[in-house]
Amino acid sequence: MLLKTKFYAPPIRDNAIPRQRLLQRLGSPQPGQVTLIHAPAGYGKTTLAKQWLDTLGNPYYWLSLDPQDNEPQRFWRYVCAALGPDIADKAQAQSAEDHIIKLINYCQDCASKTLQVLVMDDFHCIQESHLMEQVSWFLDRLPRNLHIVITSRCLPQIHVPRRRVRHQLIEIAAQELCFQSTETERFLQQTLRLNLPADTIHALHNQTEGWAAALQLAGLSIKDDDSAQAQWLTRSRNQTMMDYLAEEVLASQPGSIQQFLLHVTQVRRFNLPLCEFALSDLPDCPVKESLQHLQQNNLFLIPLDEDGVWFRFHDLFRENIQSLARKLIPDSLRQFLRQSANWFMTAGDAEEAIYCLIQAQLWDDAADLIEELGVSRMLAGKNESLNWWLNRLPEHTITQRPKLALIKAWTLFCTERVTEAEPYLNQADQLLQGTDHAALRTQILVFRAHIARFRGDEENAAHWSALAMKQSAAQAQDLNAVTLFAMGLEQYQNGQTHHTRTYMEQALSAAYQEQNYFCALSVSIMLAHVYFQSGFTPKALAVLEETRHWLLQHGQCEAQLDHWQNILYVTIYRETRQLTKARQALHPLLQLQQEGAENGHSALINLMHAVILAGEGRWEEAFACTAAGENQMAQDQSHWSAMSPDPEMIRAILHLQKGDIAQALQWARDNEARLQGNLRFATEEERIILARCYALNGERDKALTLLEQIIDATTRQGRLINKTRALLTIAIVHSHHREWDAAADALLNAIRCAATAQYYQMFFDEHSFLQPALLRLQEQGHQGWWQAAIVNSAAENPLPEPLTNRELEVLNLIAVGHRNQAIADSLHIALTTTKAHIRHIYEKMAVQSRTQAVARGRELGLIQ
Repeated sequence: MLLKTKFYAPPIRDNAIPRQRLLQRLGSPQPGQVTLIHAPAGYGKTTLAKQWLDTLGNPYYWLSLDPQDNEPQRFWRYVCAALGPDIADKAQAQSAEDHIIKLINYCQDCASKTLQVLVMDDFHCIQESHLMEQVSWFLDRLPRNLHIVITSRCLPQIHVPRRRVRHQLIEIAAQELCFQSTETERFLQQTLRLNLPADTIHALHNQTEGWAAALQLAGLSIKDDDSAQAQWLTRSRNQTMMDYLAEEVLASQPGSIQQFLLHVTQVRRFNLPLCEFALSDLPDCPVKESLQHLQQNNLFLIPLDEDGVWFRFHDLFRENIQSLARKLIPDSLRQFLRQSANWFMTAGDAEEAIYCLIQAQLWDDAADLIEELGVSRMLAGKNESLNWWLNRLPEHTITQRPKLALIKAWTLFCTERVTEAEPYLNQADQLLQGTDHAALRTQILVFRAHIARFRGDEENAAHWSALAMKQSAAQAQDLNAVTLFAMGLEQYQNGQTHHTRTYMEQALSAAYQEQNYFCALSVSIMLAHVYFQSGFTPKALAVLEETRHWLLQHGQCEAQLDHWQNILYVTIYRETRQLTKARQALHPLLQLQQEGAENGHSALINLMHAVILAGEGRWEEAFACTAAGENQMAQDQSHWSAMSPDPEMIRAILHLQKGDIAQALQWARDNEARLQGNLRFATEEERIILARCYALNGERDKALTLLEQIIDATTRQGRLINKTRALLTIAIVHSHHREWDAAADALLNAIRCAATAQYYQMFFDEHSFLQPALLRLQEQGHQGWWQAAIVNSAAENPLPEPLTNRELEVLNLIAVGHRNQAIADSLHIALTTTKAHIRHIYEKMAVQSRTQAVARGRELGLIQ
């Protein structure tokens, strides 16, 4: 989820000094250009940007950046969301490159001609070189109706010299931001309400060199201390001015305010309830009154929402007070941060709780919480926060805790840093030697199988997987829900559907007993997925509903359940032909993409969306979603990858359904060697498509042999959905070679397999290839759900290759009963030409007789 306070532009105090000379310098925002305001902390960059925007009539959007945004996917998710829901909807693709392209295209095509302004505040947080190049590429291609404002403590690496030369940049630097002497006087008198002699003002201006934050701190330090004014007349400037000023400001405050500042500056954001809870051991520190005092005295307090509920301190001020607090009250500080962590945990904000514990250097407490939450983060694919936490823990804390070392290994593996992951895995393994931690040891064996499979080493993958199975069988009663879930995933990867169901059922039961909510949610999805593949559709829906009810009873968020379980609801509803429900289930997932989903989750959403779009004939959008899902899948190694179809295969299927045979055959040529050399379950659906491509290429026997192998494997393992797909493809292969009786037999078997599981949509997707076999079944007297539905659906879709005008004339003459010679005479063409036209009509319409051609022609509205 995205943090909404990052889109809130901080307000300007009513008595702020207007920077007229700088506002004139900035002028009007130029279309497709950049304004850059850069200076060290405390120079008023944000204030100037906000003042400028408030004087303009242009709509503007705000994005406050932080160090966690220094990652391409996260950064561009926030940029899209900052510009509004419409842009986010258009930018559902989660790869950084797709975000940028869709962002530019959307802005370029936007109907509104009004210039819009986007502010990227605190851009100095962005340091990653690849992301910086992406931003620079984006700025080079800004649409005319967009202007970018960047505020930064340093000069960003976005090719600034080149932009200066090309006059594509308005730049305000620290020297210009410094107050001039008249501005200093107005700031001290109007903003800080100080009545100072001219010589003191002059001394303050010289000492601070017009640095706004230093002026504010200096003014506050002498506000209630007349003797401090004299000190400023003789004080020499030095590099520790801000430290000194922070101490002076602190000393000038009442004791209760000092206590409040020393403690509360330790947290990144706070509200009144947090402060009251965390400061409950300090009765001499009235929280509400202290907060009001800070607001009234402009003590660097910045609201984070329009209602004034959440606040933070100016970073420069906070950092300096933090340093003082660590020297002055280390023990009290540690207790405050521990209490703050407890409050955040109660409020459901684990991110801030762990931050507080790390700030207090309570390494073991932080590690305990990370261990508790780390598995949930792994299951969710949320490795960004995990990495942020682990990188701040001392190395010895991680390497002395096997569970934490295992989590660290997983986060590295998920970013394809396998070489770096293995030492942590080995360390965890070593620490567990001679212990009773059966669950963790089993997880390590499964992990080794994952690594081997990732490297393409199937022999070692099978070795580690077998050891994991052996250990899990011996220690079944000691395995927790997460380990059972991992074992189920391993069995799923190996194509052992029956065993997968057993492990997943045990995992779900264990998750209920352990009150492990996130694990229960993940397991329910995977178990429902396997049930559905096995043909137990009602059971799959029941698992989702039962788990949902249990989670809601235990206070879990309904929206979160939608974001996860709807993955399966979309799949099941679409295949069972409940298309309205499928679309409804997809909507929250698209909303999640707008707000920001992890790569694996978002990739699966994109692939599902592509299939639905293709069913609606929206081919261009379908292919775009497929490409986006492919980019995201390449970056993800979470359990979502196990559920996801191969994006290239999805693209090949779309090409087949659209009639782009050449592209599908190219996919087959590119992947044939890989698929023929890997007969594992993971490639099963791809091999079904490969067989279809063989038939299109004239390799009938090769196609049928491959499909019979798949039918044998799916029958043994109970994978009914792939068995149905394979039988359906056999019908298509026979139809392609005009073997109508064999096609009808295979189609009837597919229909019978599909009936109990309600696999209906796959027949609709392939209706144009199945018509001859379907009509043959009708002629044989077979009836069923498919009869009217599939025949009638043909009218909703055009032919893969349209009939020519002459062929349409021939078809209409056939419809009125003309024989071949009569058609030739009517159209003044040769009899051989007439027969050629009729043959082409049969091929294009996928029929075998005049009666079928006329029936299909009437369904498509081709006969007048």
